[in-house]
Amino acid sequence: MGELVSGSIKHSRHGQITYAHTEAANAILTCVALALEDCIVNVPNTTAPGQYPVVTKACQILSFEPLAPNISRALLQLPAGRSVQWHPGQYLLLLIEGEEYAFSIANAPQGRIIELHIRHDSTSDSATKIVHYLQHETVVRIKLPFGNRHLGAMDDTGPLWLICGSTGFAQAKAVIEGVLAETPSRPMHLFWGASESDGLYLHELAEQWEQQGLIEYTPVLSEQQHDDFQSGLVHEAVLAKQLPNTPPVCLIAGSPPMGWAVFDALVAAGFSPEQLHSDVFDYAPREQI
Repeated sequence: MGELVSGSIKHSRHGQITYAHTEAANAILTCVALALEDCIVNVPNTTAPGQYPVVTKACQILSFEPLAPNISRALLQLPAGRSVQWHPGQYLLLLIEGEEYAFSIANAPQGRIIELHIRHDSTSDSATKIVHYLQHETVVRIKLPFGNRHLGAMDDTGPLWLICGSTGFAQAKAVIEGVLAETPSRPMHLFWGASESDGLYLHELAEQWEQQGLIEYTPVLSEQQHDDFQSGLVHEAVLAKQLPNTPPVCLIAGSPPMGWAVFDALVAAGFSPEQLHSDVFDYAPREQI
């Protein structure tokens, strides 16, 4: 099926001529049609190899619980029926009161549950609106999936280093879950940085993964001294790590300033730009920050 945007075609089965400005042009069978002149045909919901169609769904809000003083976890349930697909590491849009808010999907696809990690404080009107909505409503509309820096788009032959700041862990968590489900033998190292320990809001989960031998884990605090964490900036912990024999693929997850700062530091230390992936590079190009 396709929509004839301009031009005219003949339906070869019946010899019927259809023009773009007619109502019949909304249901063109391009497989049995012959163009009479240059035409533009729009075919909706077409995707490239490995790409999933973007859909809009109404989800039940199952829970909204605090993980730290200014970070909460929302659990949403997709409707029953045809499953919604996304790659680990992609993000969605929350559709609330006419606005769109982007959040990383914090879990790999499994069943109908979607997990979000939401930072909020009293100085952000948008965050206040989102929190109030998720706390008081029962259904929220979402649009997904988005993002090109996901597990399916990154080289899967070498070690994977996940470099994240605070709630950037949501994207890293989904990718880790995806690797553990698909290629559990792949080496992974999580570098998770925050200003204070509250920012490492699921530290026990990361520790559990490390204790089980599933990943290596380096927690880093930049503004607080703590015996269990390294001190400094997260990219400093990355640069202190000995490189494996096979160059690692790096996913950087965090704010635009953090993402570009890590990129600059790693490239200056000899990392190839092709090794480094971040959604920041797509939605916040350097000239925009």
